[in-house]
Amino acid sequence: MRAECTPPGTGGVNTPPRLAPIAAEAITETIERALRPGPPPPYDELVALEQALLLIIAELYAAVDERPATGAADGQVRTRLNSIRYQTAIGLGNGLLSAHMQVRCLARDCQWLVEYAAEARS
Repeated sequence: MRAECTPPGTGGVNTPPRLAPIAAEAITETIERALRPGPPPPYDELVALEQALLLIIAELYAAVDERPATGAADGQVRTRLNSIRYQTAIGLGNGLLSAHMQVRCLARDCQWLVEYAAEARS
């Protein structure tokens, strides 16, 4: 069983407790590991990847969620943020394949958050 908490300002995203801001290289490396093609890694490695991705999502989600509404595109952003919040809450599942697919989904959500946060800064 994994411990979950919802830090303030994460919009209900379930994550481990927040430690420190995550370096851009660490984010990129984690996403690349999660999206590596081939057979699924061992379940323990998927659990570790999930926890790392949840930390990244919490960090980026807060930054994107705090951004003021920007008109028509804001509805699409809200929909994506709601989808990400749902994905963070469902867990890995018991099987290796379901865990692998969930980690890959979380990694794609991280990619979107990284890109959207970068867009918002420029």
